[in-house]
Order: sequence, then C-alpha cells, then structure tokens
Amino acid sequence: MPIRRTTSLPIVALAGRTNVGKSTLWNRLTSESNALVSDEPHTTRDRNYGLVTWRGQSFYLVDTGGMDVEKDFIGEQIKAQAERAVAEADLVLFVVDAQTGVGTEDRRIAKIVRSLNNKLWLVANKVDKSGLLSEAFAPELFQLGLGEAHAVSAATSLGIGDLLDAIVAELSRLGVPAHQAEEKTALRLSFIGRPNVGKSSLVNAILGEPRVIVSPIAHTTREPQDTELRYKDQNIILVDTAGMRKKSHIKTRLEEQGIQRNLDAIEASDVAFLVFDATEDPTNQDRHLAGLLEGRSKGLILVANKWDLVEQKTTASTKEYEGLIRQLFPFLDWAPMIFTSAVTGQRATKLLDMALTAEAERHRHIDYNALNRLLKTCIKAKRPIAEYGPKSPRIYDVAQIGDAPPEFLVTVLGEKEGIHPSWLRFFERRLREKFGFIGTPIVVKMRNVPVAKSTRKRNVHGPGMVAVAGAIKENRTVNQTRRRQKT
Repeated sequence: MPIRRTTSLPIVALAGRTNVGKSTLWNRLTSESNALVSDEPHTTRDRNYGLVTWRGQSFYLVDTGGMDVEKDFIGEQIKAQAERAVAEADLVLFVVDAQTGVGTEDRRIAKIVRSLNNKLWLVANKVDKSGLLSEAFAPELFQLGLGEAHAVSAATSLGIGDLLDAIVAELSRLGVPAHQAEEKTALRLSFIGRPNVGKSSLVNAILGEPRVIVSPIAHTTREPQDTELRYKDQNIILVDTAGMRKKSHIKTRLEEQGIQRNLDAIEASDVAFLVFDATEDPTNQDRHLAGLLEGRSKGLILVANKWDLVEQKTTASTKEYEGLIRQLFPFLDWAPMIFTSAVTGQRATKLLDMALTAEAERHRHIDYNALNRLLKTCIKAKRPIAEYGPKSPRIYDVAQIGDAPPEFLVTVLGEKEGIHPSWLRFFERRLREKFGFIGTPIVVKMRNVPVAKSTRKRNVHGPGMVAVAGAIKENRTVNQTRRRQKT
C-alpha cells in the first residue's frame, strides 16, 4: 500500500542564518508556540511544518535551521534540511536581523537560497516600534539583490498582518493560491523512547525520505516534528519526539523545554510507539516511559528496533526478547510488540497497520447484552470479592460508557458495597479474552446504587432485578444513543 504526503496546500519556507528570529516568526505566523526559541545557535535543526490560516485562506509555513552551520555531521544535516525546505517551497522568506544588519553570512546564504529557488522575498525582522528601517540599513539590504524588504517584528506582531496579506496575494499571483484547508481527521502517531533508540530513523524509513536528522549523537532531535501522510485512505501525522532522559541528566533549559513539548505531543496523540533498542537490555528509563504512556490512556505498540544488529539470533530470539519485556512491563501485557529495523526498513509500514488496528480497538463498542452475558459467566467462574469484609458484593450489571479508551461501569447494589480490585482486574482480563482490545488500555469502574426494601434480604448476582432497573436506565440510554449515531 503506497504512502503519500498530504501537502495539497501551498508551502512557504523561512530561511536565513541563525538567530535572526525565524522560529519566533514561525510561532507568530502560525499562532502557535511549538517551535523552540533560544539564544543558543542552531536551536532549530529539522524542518518544522505549521498551518497558517489568514482571512479564510491557508498555507503551510516551514521553519528551518540557520544555514551558517559548522562543518560537522549535524551542521551538514541542518543545512541539508533547510535546502530541502527551500527547494520544495512555493515562496521563500529570507529573514535578516534589522538590529545587527546584513553581514557576510547573510550575503553568502542569500546566494545559496537564490540558486535553489528564485521565488524569494526579503523580510527584515526585529524592527523598532516605528516600523521603519534605518537609512544606514537600507543600502545593506539592497546589496542582497532581493528587492524591498518587508519590515516586521515577530516579537511584537508589528507588520505581521501586512506580511500575511502580501503572502496570500503573492501565492495567488504565482498560480498556487492559498485556499481554505479541509477539515481532516488525522490519526496522530507519536514515537517515544530514550535517546538513540532509532525513533527518527523509523520515521524516515516509513516516509522513504530523510525527513528528520539522524545521528549517533544523543538528543539530535530537540523538539517534536510532525509529518503528514496518507495511508489506506487515512490521514496520519507522524510525530518524532526528542529522546527522553532522566530528569537528573537534563542540564539545559533547552532540553527541558523539548521534554515538555514531548509530553504535550503524547497528550495529543492517539497511538504511541514505545521504541526500545533491541541490542540492549531495557533500562529504568524505559520503564519510566512505559508507565508514563500507561497513565496517558493512549493506544500503545511496543517496538524492538535495531533487530538487524542483534547477534546470534535464532528462531526463538523474538520470543525470548518479548518474554523479557513482558516480565519487566507486566502492566503493558495488552500492548502488541513488533521487531523492526529502521536501517533495512524491515516492518516499517507494518507499524502503520498496527496503529490503525489499535485505533479501531480504542473506539470499539460492545453491546450491552453481550457484556452482561460475559458478566454472568465471570460471576459463576469466580465469586465477586468484597473490598472489605467477608460479604460478597451483589453486582447488578455492566455497561460500556465511553471509548478512546473503552470504559466500563459495573453497578453494585448497596451504597456501601465494594468490589475488590483483584476481581475487577479478573473481569478486565476476561473482557480482553472475549473481545480483544489489542493495543488499547481499558478502564473498569464501579458505582453503587441503593437497594430497594423488597430486595435487601436477597443475595442476587447478575442482571434481572426489577427493583433497580431505574438505576441503570442511563447505561441503556448511552447504548441506544450510540446505536442511533452509528446508523
């Protein structure tokens, strides 16, 4: 099944040297604050895509790293990412700093950008409150050969509206008019893991292109990177996150901000991939991240990456490694596991298939009657245990009251009755055995209803008690409403 990018909207790219305010301008134009901003050079490394909507028209804006990079591996990759963004753009905004003026690096980078794309505008950022460029600065801008500069201040929004008006008009003149973005429901898939387990490599393997920078240097990816694609008629957003280290190992404010962006990305995700390095034993940090994901109630798939590098593999190796993971993470026994190699692309697209399955399971709804037949079977197999005391609680019924994740409510007769958590876990296991729910957590809750006088001396388990029919009316109403909505 082919994978294709969903970039039907026009693309506008930001380019220039480092610390001229490209990320601040990206945040301002997209009305978001997703791009990390700091005084540290080359804070931005990968291409960062964001949607801009102005006067009912939309286009993609791409933030890039500064192109005045060191001649090392990371520097060359930052430059390559910026050049790709410039080459694919319908319009490029070349940003300079109105406070420091135009320097040698600005002129050198302007030549490179112009050789890649001739649809180029000049934007002077960090102008003062007057909104005017100094007379001394004007000749420097003229030397760039990019025409008149658009004066803006990304920090204060000065000139931003005029710039957006001009961009929309220019895209129309170029024959790629901005248009209203379609409302699309996209499945958000996030890649989570500690540094250097291969998250970025997996994203690149799925896309078939070097979308994000990959290197053996820890924390190469500094902030979550979103990439849209379409697979099996489903819009998908892949979110590559920065490697998450222990708090005691985080020493910079920049990394701390990146980790918070990761947590926000997890919260916004539908399904997460927890990526392990199959060449190493799982660590305490892996366990911490697993617990973090379990508490977020997201779909989850366990990924043993770098499987091609595991030495002396046998036909039993996958079972042995999975057994180790299941032993260390028993609370994730519902999450399926897959063995991948980002380098060879082994099972890369299989990740998407598993994510689609997990998402379907997250939204699965079980019929009320089927649930209560299972409840009756469970009560016969294992008598409910009270939370306190020897008395067995009287269960009336169970109903599904929510999804994403699936949520079930067990009704117990008696205002002070309680079910022991172990029995609820037993019932949850039987739910999974009967109905699946692979790749999604499920929630089983309990509520109490008062017992009518005519039934106080009865010790009845299971459905069928007329005296409390009104107490579960809302459960049946929920099911009826869902069935009407589906039809």
